[in-house]
Parts: sequence; C-alpha cells; structure tokens
Amino acid sequence: MRPFLIIVTLAVAWVALALGAMLTGTIETAAVPKGTRIPANIAVIGTAPGLLILRSDDPGYVSKLYQAGATFVLPARRKTCLDLQR
Repeated sequence: MRPFLIIVTLAVAWVALALGAMLTGTIETAAVPKGTRIPANIAVIGTAPGLLILRSDDPGYVSKLYQAGATFVLPARRKTCLDLQR
C-alpha cells in the first residue's frame, strides 16, 4: 500500500506543478512531452527521456504551448525537472 501512496503523491504533485505553470505562465525553462508542436520563438535547448526542454524570452510562452496542444508543461532545470543528470 505504501508504494501506491508514494506514486499517487508524486502524480498529484506533478499535476499541481503543471496547473501552476499553466495558470501563471512564469517559468523560465519548461519540459513538455516529445511530439508537442513548438510555436515560433520557443527554443528547444535539450531533451530527456520522453521530454523536450524549452526556453523562451516571451513571458506568455507557457500559454502558447498549451494552445499548441501540450498535455503538460512543467518547470525544468538543466536537462530534467528534477535535475537528476548532474
């Protein structure tokens, strides 16, 4: 039962981050699923398993990613949102 609770907690946290990013649109570097259509003026600066790491100087680029069909947009650091590749 404990592993299930850990997985559910991580999933809820992930969804909360995605919703926060969608509503505020204030993240500098973002991670989206591979295959997401990337609008103009948004640069792909890296990849991680199943993710594209993006950056833009446009403060509203998170909203543009959702409008382009991104299923989620997460804050990212370096190569992954958890920065596991140090």
